Amino acid sequence: MLNKYQTAVLSYIVENQEELIIESAQEENIDANASVGVAKFLVGSSDNFAKMSDNQQYHYNQVIKPLISRVSCDGMIGVHEDGSSSCIGTDFIEDDQLLGAYQLDDMRCQQCTSTSESWHANNP
Repeated sequence: MLNKYQTAVLSYIVENQEELIIESAQEENIDANASVGVAKFLVGSSDNFAKMSDNQQYHYNQVIKPLISRVSCDGMIGVHEDGSSSCIGTDFIEDDQLLGAYQLDDMRCQQCTSTSESWHANNP
């Protein structure tokens, strides 16, 4: 079952950034058109999550879920050279902040965002 935040994020992605689903599917070597179809199916009705076939669930788990659940925070300064995160929070964008992160193309958690904004406000 998708929560209200995940539903809003998925709807936004389907309507405005469908290429994210396509790219995610291509990275997983999965049929991108089918993944987009599953995303549209899920946005169509909150009841559709429970109606997914095994194949649709596979597309959801491999392609769609990583875009709407436990999305990694880019951190304060991006990824360190060793691949570790510069996030000062939980390493994930909070569900209630994720839609705004996609809309603003700023994939940081609330703690990283507010700390960065505070630093910049105090260090012009």
